[in-house]
Amino acid sequence: MENISGKTALITGASSGIGYELTKCFARDGHSVVMVANHEDKLQQAAQQISTEFPLVRVEAISIDLSKDGAADRLYSEVQDRGLQVEYLVNDAGFGERGPFLDTELDKEIAMIHLNVIALVSLTKRYLREMVKRGSGKIMQLSSVAAFLPHPLLAVYAGTKSFILSFSEALQNEIKDTGITITVLCPPPTETNFFEVANMENSKIANSSQVQAADEVAQAGYKGLMNGDARVLPTFVAKMYAAQGITLPDSWNASIVHKQLEDQNK
Repeated sequence: MENISGKTALITGASSGIGYELTKCFARDGHSVVMVANHEDKLQQAAQQISTEFPLVRVEAISIDLSKDGAADRLYSEVQDRGLQVEYLVNDAGFGERGPFLDTELDKEIAMIHLNVIALVSLTKRYLREMVKRGSGKIMQLSSVAAFLPHPLLAVYAGTKSFILSFSEALQNEIKDTGITITVLCPPPTETNFFEVANMENSKIANSSQVQAADEVAQAGYKGLMNGDARVLPTFVAKMYAAQGITLPDSWNASIVHKQLEDQNK
């Protein structure tokens, strides 16, 4: 069926976690959704769930590994081929890897940088140009509270999230007179598959009360996006992290975070 609003949201990392919950937010308001994720089976299952819950909404699913060279351009071309105009771009896809930098795998970290940074920059460039040209559109960038604090044992991941925050806030200034908005969502530790992928399931932080619900984070982020907010700290825990980054010396923050990222038995 035709969707009831005529506007389309493209969400990367849409098969689970915050990305999936954001997809539900768009669909609930009647927007068409383009769900993008790496694993075909999981993506198709998630797309079917959205279609079942929101039968009037157009749901497109595109399986692609955005950590590969040229993948963002291939995604952009595929969306064009399907005749879709993207009004809302959500750059949610990303992953982390816990461990001392001397011990972690370089290939995995390069893939992380490609997904978390290069794909995000590429899609932002493509769609921001379109939005400015037609005079409408909104972008959400998924950063993290890790952007505010040094993160020993997650050094590369936190570095990518710091880049996203700085990059996006610079763009906010560049496009301030265009009517286009860029919202940076900075979640705290959240109930997603991030901990599993990042080898953090047994860490102190993953098993603490600081972990927040993905739907709560997504709903706050969606509201901020629609309001055109520059930055969204979606929960009290997120605000606490940001305040900690401002008030404490980096060396103290690094020591605190290091302990949180250690295994529970240490």
